[in-house]
Amino acid sequence: MTRLPGTHRTRSALLVVLVLAASVSMGGGTASAAITPLGLGTATDFAIRADDTVTNVPTSAITGDVGLSPASGTFYTDATFCDQVTGTIYSVDITATIPCEVVDPGLMTTVQNDALTAFNAGSGLSGATPLVTDLAGLNLVPGLYSFGAAATNLSGTLTLNAQGDPDAVWIFQASSSLITSPGSTVAFSNLPPGVTAAELACNVFWTVGSSATIDTTTNFIGTILASASITVNQGATVTGRLLAGNAAGTGGAVTLIEDTIVTPTGCAVLPAGSGGVPTTPAGPPADDAPPAPPIASPPTFTG
Repeated sequence: MTRLPGTHRTRSALLVVLVLAASVSMGGGTASAAITPLGLGTATDFAIRADDTVTNVPTSAITGDVGLSPASGTFYTDATFCDQVTGTIYSVDITATIPCEVVDPGLMTTVQNDALTAFNAGSGLSGATPLVTDLAGLNLVPGLYSFGAAATNLSGTLTLNAQGDPDAVWIFQASSSLITSPGSTVAFSNLPPGVTAAELACNVFWTVGSSATIDTTTNFIGTILASASITVNQGATVTGRLLAGNAAGTGGAVTLIEDTIVTPTGCAVLPAGSGGVPTTPAGPPADDAPPAPPIASPPTFTG
């Protein structure tokens, strides 16, 4: 039998290519250029910001500041809210429903504008990798992603694979609503040494084209910047922020029912609307590509 020169080597190279392709596919998501965190400005320390109403069915646990603007402070609907917030509750006037409100209309106007600026910047970023509408089962490396409307956008577990990078950032653009199913989860994997999930949550952002609904007992990670309202149903936990009402005329209520909302830990205060852009190109230009390794001459067969 005559053996063609280089046939074995060619098959081996093809096998390596197939294995590498499979490993990328199993990793979940398309790797993109590294992006920087989305700047929230004065909204950084706020667990909740709403335009017109903050409704709470006790007992919830909120860690971080809470603000309501431009609506009056009378639109905090839970008279016991003070006991459920570790932080400052701000309003724009003295018509307080709850005794612990701090009146600071100037700050609340700035927070409102900064959240709007961040929403516009994040939702306007180009080059997002499109995803299926239900994110359950995906294992996503850091990057910029987009998805459309569905009955649920999370029916199970979404894994954010940090790859050991303390600067890992994920930005999600929901073209319409964001809806999770009961008991669904957003979770990190491969956290860098010494970095907690509460710290890396600083770098996860969700811009939502309409309203967001985090359903019962969901464990969610990231800052939600919704153009309209945000509803968190009973027993959910959000390590992030609920920043609602980022489009004129859409209404911007935040509704809680016995939930836990925890602002991420140790986040840098960045100028509103900054960030979200690649820190390095997605790949080297063709002219800068490293030279291909030399190819050995095929063996010579005799006989």
